[in-house]
This record gives sequence, C-alpha cells and structure tokens, in this order.
Amino acid sequence: MKRKSISTAEFMRHFGRYHDEAQKSPILLTKHGRPSVVVMPVELFEKMLGSDDPRRSYAAGEMPDELAAMFNTQLEKDSEEYRTSRDEQDR
Repeated sequence: MKRKSISTAEFMRHFGRYHDEAQKSPILLTKHGRPSVVVMPVELFEKMLGSDDPRRSYAAGEMPDELAAMFNTQLEKDSEEYRTSRDEQDR
C-alpha cells in the first residue's frame, strides 16, 4: 500500500478532511519537502506502543495469527515475483 504524504500546510488548510482520512490510514506530513510526522489512528499508535518487543522471535506454532498471515501474504507475493522473473529469464 502506498503511503499518503502531504505537506503540513495542506494538512492545516484541510484539517477536518485529513483528520478523518487519518482515522483509516496513517498520513505522512512533510515540512519543507522532508518527512516530519505521521498522523495515525490512536488504536494503531497504542498497538505500536505495546509491550511486545518487535524483534521478538517465535517458536513454531506460537506466532500470533495476525503476524503469521502477514508473513504468509508477503511470502506468497515474493514467491510469485520470483517465479515470474525465472519464467522471463527462461524465455
């Protein structure tokens, strides 16, 4: 998913609209063309602050379903891209 990026000035001009959008998906705000801050739903922010160490490793079978689904989705995507590139090389 492509991240939405807007200037802080644009965000301030249309605060209500972007506030509503940020409830659904994070918005990257820029200042002088450089990334500055991210506006995101409070639930996502609180989840990010959770006590789980993001570097944690899991034994087989103990990985949370949500994380396993994310890895499986990415693995399927990467596998398909690899197969496609191999097919193109074989031609």
